[in-house]
Amino acid sequence: MRNISRFRLRAHTLKVEAAAWLEDGSCVCDQCPGEDEHVQNEVHALLVCQDHRVCELRKHCYFLFTPFFEDFSAAQPFLLQQVNNQLVHDFLSQQNNRLLLFLSELMDLFVAGRDQSAADQPNNLAEGHPPL
Repeated sequence: MRNISRFRLRAHTLKVEAAAWLEDGSCVCDQCPGEDEHVQNEVHALLVCQDHRVCELRKHCYFLFTPFFEDFSAAQPFLLQQVNNQLVHDFLSQQNNRLLLFLSELMDLFVAGRDQSAADQPNNLAEGHPPL
């Protein structure tokens, strides 16, 4: 559940978010093969990233994508064209528990090997203390 919450609240370490906090941070996806420079944001992670591990995960959850994205297939488990925000919203709003598992596993792939110490720090809100 933690990964899902982080994804939905943008409290993750995808490059687009991490770059906002680092002076020399790059938004470019470090997972994608090749020389194309894609911004690593939520839509990129969900639908565009061509990393083989991400593609395998999408293939495994193929049934989540097909009702929303005509160009998605097992042979090409990523999209090449832009996707409108409403379609992404509809995809994330589907009533399927497997979507939550997919999002959690997807975030695991993107945060593997990254420093999560800042994101894991307690913020005292759970204990009822006001923010510092």
